[in-house]
Amino acid sequence: MVLSSVLCISDLNGTNASSLHSDFLEPTMFEVPLWFEDIPNMPWLWSVIGSILVGLTGVLPVFFMDVEEVGSMGKGVVSNKLKTILSFAVGALLADVFLHSLPEIYTINASNAGSQQASGMLILCGLITFIALEKMLGSFEVDEKRVSGYLNLLANVIDNFTHGLSLGGAFLVSPSLGVLTTIAILVHEIPHEVGDFAILLRSGLTRWEAAGFQLFTAGGGLVGAIFAIVCSGASNSIEARTSWILPFTAGSFLHIGLVTVLPDLLKEESPTESFKQMCSFIVGIMLISIVGNIFE
Repeated sequence: MVLSSVLCISDLNGTNASSLHSDFLEPTMFEVPLWFEDIPNMPWLWSVIGSILVGLTGVLPVFFMDVEEVGSMGKGVVSNKLKTILSFAVGALLADVFLHSLPEIYTINASNAGSQQASGMLILCGLITFIALEKMLGSFEVDEKRVSGYLNLLANVIDNFTHGLSLGGAFLVSPSLGVLTTIAILVHEIPHEVGDFAILLRSGLTRWEAAGFQLFTAGGGLVGAIFAIVCSGASNSIEARTSWILPFTAGSFLHIGLVTVLPDLLKEESPTESFKQMCSFIVGIMLISIVGNIFE
């Protein structure tokens, strides 16, 4: 009787020991939520993140451009430095149009049997629209340089919208293609955004005001990315319904570079400063060209 009782107690102790061992010593498997496993397959999330990263390039110049506030383009060290940066901006804008936008427009037309003349008309529409806007704002006695800042912001919103479309379409195809597209746009946009920042400084904004407006224009990229995702299941292709945006934006960039900024630079009388501005102009073209050859 005593022996059986001892055996029972030992069995109970063994059972308790084994249960304690299994409950406290053996590691428990952490269950990953289902929504976490689906993150790689969420193109809308990655498109938004990519658009935010691209949009943040607009505020990078605030950390290395020491121009506090520019009210006019008078003579002086700060003004001469700004003119040199503006020359870079004009070169980058023109290179963006002639080395990036126009070839892409022609490629799209060739693949979709589109009309080259229609694309040319859209480029002219962009140019004419911005000329009309400049005249309209001028009629309200808005400062001429301030007008150039407003037009540049509008062109940037449209340009960022096209970048958002590209990111959304790329992440819909595959995450790897989306990452590559994001990197390509980032590298392409950095020199472009430096020029845009200089144009905003020329319009009389402070560094931080210009940075705030640059962040505002980044919203166009978010709208474009979401638009691409939402319309991905539509019967008509996104490319077909938004093919007018790229040539229209090209026309707006031509206006900003050749009509708004370049005339002030042509008034430079110092041979030394003119040489600096010409070199900066060429550097802007070369940089956009190199980036395009590497990533496109």
